[in-house]
Amino acid sequence: MAGCADFLDKGPITSPVGSTYLSSENQVYSYVNGLYQALPSLTQYGSGVRAVEKNSDNIISEKYDPRINGELTPFDGYRDWSASYQNLRDINYFFEYYQVPKERETEGILSLCGEVYFLRAWWHFNLLRKFGDIPLMDGFWDGNATLEGLQIPATPRKKAALFILSDLDKAISLLQCRSVCSGLRINKEAALILAMNVALYEGSWEKYHSSDEFAAEDADPDMFFAKVMEYGDGLFAHIPPQKGLNTLENDPFGAVDGGEAFAHMFNQKDYSDVQEAVFWKKYDVSKGVQHSLTVLLASGTVDNEAAAGLTKSLVDTYLNADGTAIDPSDPDFKDFNRTFEGRDRRLTETVMSTGHKFRSVSMTMPMKVAEYIYDDTSDEALRHNASLNPPRLGGDGNSRNITGYHTALGVDTTYVNASFWDTGLVIIRYAEALLAYAEAAEELGRCTDEVLGRTIKPLRERAGVAWKTPEYDPHFTDYGYPLTPNMQEIRRERRTELALQGFRLDDILRWRGHKVIAGQRGRGAYVGKDGVLYKSFNRNDPAVVEVLASLRSDAQGWADPLQEKLPDGYSFRPDRDYLLPIPPEDITLDVKLEQNPGWQL
Repeated sequence: MAGCADFLDKGPITSPVGSTYLSSENQVYSYVNGLYQALPSLTQYGSGVRAVEKNSDNIISEKYDPRINGELTPFDGYRDWSASYQNLRDINYFFEYYQVPKERETEGILSLCGEVYFLRAWWHFNLLRKFGDIPLMDGFWDGNATLEGLQIPATPRKKAALFILSDLDKAISLLQCRSVCSGLRINKEAALILAMNVALYEGSWEKYHSSDEFAAEDADPDMFFAKVMEYGDGLFAHIPPQKGLNTLENDPFGAVDGGEAFAHMFNQKDYSDVQEAVFWKKYDVSKGVQHSLTVLLASGTVDNEAAAGLTKSLVDTYLNADGTAIDPSDPDFKDFNRTFEGRDRRLTETVMSTGHKFRSVSMTMPMKVAEYIYDDTSDEALRHNASLNPPRLGGDGNSRNITGYHTALGVDTTYVNASFWDTGLVIIRYAEALLAYAEAAEELGRCTDEVLGRTIKPLRERAGVAWKTPEYDPHFTDYGYPLTPNMQEIRRERRTELALQGFRLDDILRWRGHKVIAGQRGRGAYVGKDGVLYKSFNRNDPAVVEVLASLRSDAQGWADPLQEKLPDGYSFRPDRDYLLPIPPEDITLDVKLEQNPGWQL
């Protein structure tokens, strides 16, 4: 099953097929369970969501994302287009053949129907973000499987977004609360948060793209921002912000501080008792439901497809613990260890630093960056040198780090050597709602101290960051246009709280923030010969000397690993690359479709 073009060759969706197939609770439950298989998951082999942000300014990879370098072709949208419509066909099959009599529609069955409405919204939102105007698959299209029947025009993005929200409204009215399923099934709170994300995305797209090739028809961004707040008010009435986050006070895993409570959202096996894990996926090695992410992260892999590393830009975004912003040009940050001292605790839980558990090639030991001691054979010096475990800047393969910054987010500190692992994957988190609400409020000019106090402030305080009234930061990320101090801090919070969770590219796109990508290629840690990172390697070893000599850095000594591969930075095309190309085959079949800007053959 694929895109519209394949409908003429479509076979049956499942077996058995018939008018009574979805007429009992067991049949409905079984079918809906099958629809979950397409949702995000951690793969048997791969870094999954932790590496996806090589499509942004958060990760540098030697196998960079071709979209941000303007390398896609008009045929490269096919996979996303066809997979989403395949999933929508499976969903609409449910609505076509659902025949449970009303007298047998229990709360459980109705909630399953709500799950299907949620999933139809999910996959339409996936298409909206990637393609803009899209044909809405609001019914079972198999009856249209003729050339004449498949002449379906794209719905303008604003109307498509409203349709998605209408499906989520239906889902919200039918779904049971998180407490019924411990977050393991789609629930009312998850639908409210997804609705906030949809409205925020469309509202900001309509605002920031109002005068370019991607402007929405009849744009009304404020209407969408207001919807974000309406959905948020509904969620907060059900679960107040002070109860929605996993904090030191309510963490069930024994966190010693708020930073660890944050980290526990990514490295635990069971989130049943964690309110912030609104919707999550459980893994179990004993049942063969497993993944390799923990193994990869523990060995230092950032991107299992190629050598990679987190960026200096991401590291520089985190605040000091006293709530002040850093000056990235401060020479103190040439010291690898100083970079992490007295900072937002999310930094040390997201990026590997001295003391964090880290597996070397042969054994498990903490990362340690300190000067290697030469010409001293004392036991103390030998123990010191043996304890050094700096970033893996050398070696072959995907575990080589090209920036000095390894991923810490998701490393289970109870890690033991194993081929597979079963930490859970949180798909929707309560923190997303706080971030969306604050951003929408600021866009509407309604971001008061009270709003900040119940959205951004609790996120910062959990991370051990003192709350300060936002002040203008001259070193903040340049998106190509001015931001208020409030918006700077809201965007900062979004980047740090959601780092390595798959949000960054979508945020850059909806904010029309191509300036952070186009002509840029990112940097890493300081690798100058006077820095402790460089000095932590044993330069008596010829192989190490060769590795150090191969490091690429800019004129100031910061790691610049892609300087030869991308001498002019990423070639993202702002007149084209904000949207993916609609598959030409579908445009040929459906003459009512129009290609996205810049992708015409």
